[in-house]
Amino acid sequence: MDKRTIVCKVRLTPEEYDLFQRKASGYHNVSAMIRDAVRQFNDIGTVRRMEALNEMTELYRKYQQDLSWLGGNFNQSMKRANELAIGHELRQEYYDQVILPQVRHILTFLEDIKAEQQQIVQKLIKHPSST
Repeated sequence: MDKRTIVCKVRLTPEEYDLFQRKASGYHNVSAMIRDAVRQFNDIGTVRRMEALNEMTELYRKYQQDLSWLGGNFNQSMKRANELAIGHELRQEYYDQVILPQVRHILTFLEDIKAEQQQIVQKLIKHPSST
């Protein structure tokens, strides 16, 4: 093990000093706590990227929930439209010419959103430090 011979002075307020002491309670001494902290968090940019990644994850979850909710409602609407068409309460031509084309458009749109979300996730997994 290398001998530690370099001393690094740090100026602290009394509150900061108390904080250092509390944080170091699980370590052998304050120096050990600081060395460990520096190894774990080597720059502010990393912390900001992690915060941004956490925010992105929350947004992703929210959008996934919204898309699931939307998909459920969409399925219920289509089921009802099919029932009406089968029961002759909705003209088949209206169903075929108006509803069905719109449904296809909406499905394509939803699939595109999901694909874009998946691409973002893949980029984050492959290159988490480039966010």
